[in-house]
Parts: sequence; C-alpha cells; structure tokens
Amino acid sequence: MLFNEVIERMNLFTLSAVRTSDLAISAKKMMNWDKEAWSTSPCLSTAANRPDLDEKLLPLVHDLSNELSVTISLIFREPESSDISEHGGVKFGHEIEFTPIEHIVGTQIILYNFCLLEAYEFDLYKKLLDKNKENFLDEKVSLKDILNRGSDKLLAGILEREQNKHERMGVRNRVNNWNKLGVEPIPEEWVKAYEDISNRRNTLTHEAHPDDVTLIEAIICFHRMRLIARKIAIHFEDDTVTLCPSPLDDYPEI
Repeated sequence: MLFNEVIERMNLFTLSAVRTSDLAISAKKMMNWDKEAWSTSPCLSTAANRPDLDEKLLPLVHDLSNELSVTISLIFREPESSDISEHGGVKFGHEIEFTPIEHIVGTQIILYNFCLLEAYEFDLYKKLLDKNKENFLDEKVSLKDILNRGSDKLLAGILEREQNKHERMGVRNRVNNWNKLGVEPIPEEWVKAYEDISNRRNTLTHEAHPDDVTLIEAIICFHRMRLIARKIAIHFEDDTVTLCPSPLDDYPEI
C-alpha cells in the first residue's frame, strides 16, 4: 500500500460520499413544501439552457426502489387496505424520525478513511519488521521448534506475532513502538489528532447512541487523516509522498 494510493482512495470515497449527501438533501427538499429551500443550495435546478422548474409541480413524490420496498416489508407488516392513501401511498415513518443524512454519510467518511489510515500504518510497520528481521534472531526458541517448523517458518511466526501485538495497541502506544525499529514518533499534536479520531471511530463503532456526526466534522477528520498519513509516510520514508497530486500543503493545519 503506497501513500499516493491511500490518498487517492480517501479522496474518491469522501468526494463520492459528500456528493451523495448533496443529492439526498436536494431531493428531500423537493419533496417538502418549503419554497425557499427549493432554491437554496444544495438543491436541484434545471440546466442554464432549460426553462426554470414550474413550482406548481412541486413538491415531488418519491417512487420507491425495489430495495427500499423490500426493506420496508422486512420492518413493517403488510399494509391493510385502510393504510393505503387514496393516491396509493403507505406511510412508513416521519421525516424527523429518520437518522439524519449527514450522520449516515459522515459516519461512513470517518470509518472508511480511518480504516485506510490504520491499514497504511500497519503495512509500513510490517514492511519495516521484515527489513529488520535480524533483530529477532536472538530470540530463544527450542530445538524441537526448529526441527518441527524450520528456521524460516519460525522467524515468520515471530514477525507475525510482533505485527499482531503492534496492531492491538492503542494509537499512542503504537506510535511509541516505532522506536523499536528506529522510526521516530510523529510530533505530539499529530499523535493527539490521531488519538482523537480513533476515539471518535470507536464511539461510532461501539456505542449504541453516539453523538450525531456533521458533514463539517467528517470533512475535518478526513483532511486530518490525510495529513497524519503524510506525517507517517515521511517518518517511514515512503517516497511515494512525491507522487501525490492533492494540494495538502495548501491546508497544513490540523
């Protein structure tokens, strides 16, 4: 896994996710009676060479996909005839009851990008372990293990154990653990930023009712994770930093 590839994946997913949020919010506005919202971005509008939308045709209605129809049938009982409106619609919830679009999209942005960031760090550590495998040649092993497994498999098992141990550590302990292989930790403010995002990820993953994520929070986390990845790349001497076209230097703050 190379730095420029990690950043490209982060960029594409986050851009796709925020665009999805824009489309969902825009469509939702067109289904409500708030006329001002119809022309307040994000919103849907006609192209420059097309007539304006006829407000007499608004609001619009949502024709359900097969997937949403199946989901509704899995959650609610089959509607009685009395549940069906004169226009054929069936109520399956009120807008204010649904999980906010921003929270759904923002959560995915944080989880996906953090997964990439950790995977990148773990991959760099694994490569460095392999380069420094001679550091583990003095490890005490039994003659029986050598005869049964062979020296190569035995050493591979030791490296795998060290990698697993590293991946189970918290952020701060992992960063400090780089010293064992001759890599200096990233500065404290970046360790703190890495820890904060890790804690937020854990909250979103393990708590039943975490605080809602806003898109602004998710985008800030996304950019901080890119900057953290670059710091890690520099400390591990990943030369592919120079191949990254994103303007990270334009926004160097955390």
